[in-house]
Amino acid sequence: MQTPASLPDTADRPLRDSNVVDEWLADGSMVLFHTTSRQLITLNATGALVWKHCDGTCTVAEIEAELRAMFPGVPTIAPDVGAILRELRERGMVNPNRSPIP
Repeated sequence: MQTPASLPDTADRPLRDSNVVDEWLADGSMVLFHTTSRQLITLNATGALVWKHCDGTCTVAEIEAELRAMFPGVPTIAPDVGAILRELRERGMVNPNRSPIP
């Protein structure tokens, strides 16, 4: 069971680590490679959409809303986005950005 501390803050603005190189694949999925830690991760199409929004300007809540608009019949958007962001953070691919956008 997830504890509140393990859930991403919906006000966070996830920011890609500058050491990550990404490549879209033909099926809409994506490969990420962290050049410093040498970690590789493959994202499915949904994970790739989350990654696309990790530019430091979108909040977690905004990312969830965007995916809800794309997949209106899926009831698990918030937990799915949370799980993707948690894994990306654990692997050092993204960082929370709590700075207000100027």
